[in-house]
Amino acid sequence: MLCAMKQALLILSHGSRRAASNKEVFALTARIQALNTEQTVVCAFLEITEPTVQQKIDELAEAGVTDIQVFPHFLAAGAHVTKDIPHEIETARQKHPDLSFEILPHLGSLSELPALILKHVEAGS
Repeated sequence: MLCAMKQALLILSHGSRRAASNKEVFALTARIQALNTEQTVVCAFLEITEPTVQQKIDELAEAGVTDIQVFPHFLAAGAHVTKDIPHEIETARQKHPDLSFEILPHLGSLSELPALILKHVEAGS
């Protein structure tokens, strides 16, 4: 069940045939929600598994969410980031014209990522 918040963060991942991989995305989403009390945090997948992007956006709209930030959980700006995600969001805009969408920069573009990787390497874990 979704929280009754007006804002949502949608973690958007690829989706995998490997259930454990999808569970990692759900676990990441739960950890982000635990740190973020300002908005509902949910995840969806572009391919292979559910919930799909459209299913999750429909659910958010039904729950009264008005603003959705979309975070592409992708390391590189390939076709999913540059074409598929914008297409999915445009489809959702057509269906839900009262919703506001913001597509955030994808994971791999975050300036903090190189320092995080080096910190991880230096810690040896």
